[in-house]
Parts: sequence; structure tokens; C-alpha cells
Amino acid sequence: MKVRVTPTALLLLLLSARHDPVHTVALLVAVAWHEAGHLAAARCLGIRVTLLELDVFGAKIHAPALPSYRAEALLAGAGPLASFTMGCLLLPARLPFFAAVSTLSFSFALLNLLPVSGFDGGRLFSAVFSTRFGPYRAAALGDLLSYLSLLFLFSLSACLLLRFGQDPALAVLCAALFARQFLKNRT
Repeated sequence: MKVRVTPTALLLLLLSARHDPVHTVALLVAVAWHEAGHLAAARCLGIRVTLLELDVFGAKIHAPALPSYRAEALLAGAGPLASFTMGCLLLPARLPFFAAVSTLSFSFALLNLLPVSGFDGGRLFSAVFSTRFGPYRAAALGDLLSYLSLLFLFSLSACLLLRFGQDPALAVLCAALFARQFLKNRT
């Protein structure tokens, strides 16, 4: 399996480490555990992973065509399940680093379960609904849910930014995801 890190992901990591190195390492641990959940599920399902790509929007596992919608659903759900498990295991931790890993793991699991195209929740939704309604209807419904979920997240982040005025990172992330989703469907 090859691992590829995009330059923008590396730049984001360096900027984050400069700002808060402890939380950056905690984030890397949470992300690595999440992706380990996907890789463990792929191994259990007998799916050969050819590439693990890390970009600004997270990690993507590239594999040949999946054998079934069930395999896709299991593969997509394994990452959030691993993140949720890590969060629960570290919940009673007293050290700030482990508390940060726990909080980030829970956040990562919840964010990834949103029905947004490209997220684990979007893949899970697509796999489950494709078996019931077919891939074309599931894709159309998935796109609608992606837009609505991203619009909700963007609105929430704008409200939080106006209310607390702290960090615009969530608003920027949501805007970038919304633009990626919109531009993907235009090409």
C-alpha cells in the first residue's frame, strides 16, 4: 500500500503545529486511529488497499471495486466506530493530551457520520440506500443531503463565529466542502 500526502495537507499540518503542537499531535492520533479502523475493516473483508491519500479534507482509501454495498457500508462505518471507541476508552483520562484525543475522536466520529458526499456518512448512506432504491436515486438523495448538511454546518459555524468571534476554521472548512460539492456536480 502506498501513502501519499498532498502539499496542502502538509502545509495545514505545519501551520497547525506552529499554533498548538499538543493538539496537532492529538489530532494526528485521532485521525490515525480512525483510518486504522478503515484499514482493519478492509483487511477483514479481504479488500486490497492500494493507496492511502491524505489531503486537506481528510484521508481517502483507494481500493479496487468493492464487492458489494454491504462491504462498502462496513468499510465506511469502521472509521467512525473506531473513533467513537477511542473517545470512549480515553474519556476518563485525566491528562490533557488524552482528553484532547478523546474529544477530537468524538468530534471526528460525529463529523464523519454526516451524510456528506465524500464523508463516511455519505458513503454509508449511499451504500444502504442503493440497495433499496438503486444507485441513481441514492446518489440524487445523497447530493441533496450533502447540500443540506453542509448548509446547516456553514450556518452553525457562522452563528458561532458571530456569537463568540473566536476561530473561523469551521466556517472556512464548511465553505470549502460546500464549494467542492458544488463544483463536483458542475463538471
